[in-house]
Amino acid sequence: MKIVITGGSGLIGGQLSHLLEDRGHVVLHLGRCRSNKQTVQKDLPSGKNIFWSNPEILENVDVVVHLAGANVAKPWTKAYKKEILESRAHGTEALMQACSLCTNPPKHIISASGIGYYPEWVLQTLTEESTAGEGFLAEVCKIWEDSLFKNNPKQLALSIVRTGLVLSNRSKIVNAAQAQFLLSGMVGSVGYHSNRWSWIHIVDLCNQYIALIEGRLQPGIYNGVAPNPCTQGEFGDAFERFPAVNIPVWLPIFRLQLFLAKKLNRLIRFLGIRKRLIVPAWLIKWAWGERSVIALTNQYVSATKTLDQGFCYQYPTIESAMQHLQGHPKI
Repeated sequence: MKIVITGGSGLIGGQLSHLLEDRGHVVLHLGRCRSNKQTVQKDLPSGKNIFWSNPEILENVDVVVHLAGANVAKPWTKAYKKEILESRAHGTEALMQACSLCTNPPKHIISASGIGYYPEWVLQTLTEESTAGEGFLAEVCKIWEDSLFKNNPKQLALSIVRTGLVLSNRSKIVNAAQAQFLLSGMVGSVGYHSNRWSWIHIVDLCNQYIALIEGRLQPGIYNGVAPNPCTQGEFGDAFERFPAVNIPVWLPIFRLQLFLAKKLNRLIRFLGIRKRLIVPAWLIKWAWGERSVIALTNQYVSATKTLDQGFCYQYPTIESAMQHLQGHPKI
């Protein structure tokens, strides 16, 4: 199959591209223009362009995977919040317009979204039919998805993957745990140990996209989460047992630090010490402001719809995910 990916150089796009090529698919990347020659729409505040530089590659494509969008983890200034919204709204509109202009348009468009679509701090399990939440992240996800469905004149097949916390050795969540473990031999929490994390291993997320691409999952809206959400405390415990820390051989001091951190953790566990550091929620809110919702996330998102269609997760538990990341530092 011929597949086009936007955001192909990102964390998910890079891994997905490799996996698709390993399966024999032809993978192309859709890129942004370097300069904006159109006067209808202005550039984003950062100077990046929402228009696509090579839309001709969309002709005769089987599937488009739309992952492009400004990074929500950066500080939310007024200008950057505008960029986050416009990169998704206008970028998706431009993509759909380019597809509609094709003589033979893509048969299926799969767009990323996020579980930020759903409300935070609710007791019920969240499914694809749950109502949207409030706040900036929910607004971003709603605008992202609406831009897809409202700009589809040729009635192309559409899918959305509402992605949870992605676990990879290059993701910010794992990187933060790596730093804590090296410094103290432990992994603490932000806000509360009991905060529920709806996460997914990056390989399982990519395989979910592949299942949609190859037709093993029917087009539709899916939650990109593992079937077993965990608490922050459970994540920290799994990381301590399978510390995914890769130290290059040319950094002997850090290798020594990792050795000492593992020894310290064994001692802590031997002594039965269960308490771990908690960064207070008020401190995160003071330091991060509105963006603190990312660090203080607390959602239980269901993977039932994906499981009911026969999708098999390779890493369904936090322990299996961390054990795999420990043994595969390049993932």
